[in-house]
Amino acid sequence: MTKTASDIVIGLDLAQKLGVSVFDGSGEKLLFSESVALFRGDTQKRLLRLREVLCELFTSYKPSEVAIEDVFLPAKTSPRTPIALGELRGIARLCAAERDLPVFFYAPRQVKMAITGYGNASKQDVIHWIENEFKIKVKDDNEADAVSIAYTHILMRRFSLQNQPKQT
Repeated sequence: MTKTASDIVIGLDLAQKLGVSVFDGSGEKLLFSESVALFRGDTQKRLLRLREVLCELFTSYKPSEVAIEDVFLPAKTSPRTPIALGELRGIARLCAAERDLPVFFYAPRQVKMAITGYGNASKQDVIHWIENEFKIKVKDDNEADAVSIAYTHILMRRFSLQNQPKQT
């Protein structure tokens, strides 16, 4: 399927605060970005809140694709963290699947490389690039991650479309 500029890409950073971004498919317009607090402590409320936010977002913007940061866990991570992230990821995938939306995952290093040209870039380097490129003031790391994830997906999609052999 050929992508057009009317496509909408949603980027998600799944954490205690949900980072969200919405781009037109060309990547030229950042339509929306923010971070949304999810309930702390009460897992059921947190998962329900995530589902509510995603359903509202998917209904409002009617995306064609969803990009999510792949899970990266440092060595000294609590054993509960992968479970909590897996639950959030499962809810996000379910919401996308209900709308037949493809979901793409990008590792943090891959995102940093796409955005700054350096895979070990700092979070501040990424935020600085986003603020300059899209003329916004990033509120927190979650919002920055969501913007950079969605934009990475757009760049990757553009690159793969440009490098496909022409059909004759």
